[in-house]
Amino acid sequence: MIISVAPLLKQHVGSQAAYVFAEDPVDPRGENADLLEAGFESVDARLTATHTTPGAYLEGDATASCEQECSRCLKRVRMHVTAEFAEQYYATVGVISGEALEAAPPDAKSIGSDFHIDLSPLLTEELLLALPLAPLCRPDCKGICPECGEDLNDRPHSHDLIVDERWAKLQQLREFQPERD
Repeated sequence: MIISVAPLLKQHVGSQAAYVFAEDPVDPRGENADLLEAGFESVDARLTATHTTPGAYLEGDATASCEQECSRCLKRVRMHVTAEFAEQYYATVGVISGEALEAAPPDAKSIGSDFHIDLSPLLTEELLLALPLAPLCRPDCKGICPECGEDLNDRPHSHDLIVDERWAKLQQLREFQPERD
């Protein structure tokens, strides 16, 4: 998703422009291939660009679909993730004069002399940060059995409790002195 902010930067400070993008599925040879490499199969983004003194301020939201692995049962699950973003881009060259502008802060995103902004890195970063740390196929997923590795959602079961001989003496102590009410 490459946008040109030159028309926006030619207007007065505070002017806005709206952009809408949708790609389903993401083209592996297109300009959004970074999203596909990150695991996102489709993307829908809406953003507003505002002309600011240093350049362009972009804010909006993006929704993407991807396939993740359930952290409990390890099944593949399709999920939709939504991320909101806001980022200031600093112009390095005056759009009308073509002269170099004041240097942007070292860690800031900048607008090159062609006045194009590639949104794929920003969207990829924001969508990756919005992914759940432990995705679940469903909220009540039981996971896999630690003994035999079977999916407890498909076949709920339990195994006989194996007593570790090292703890057997503690069990005898518990039987000797039962808990008091």
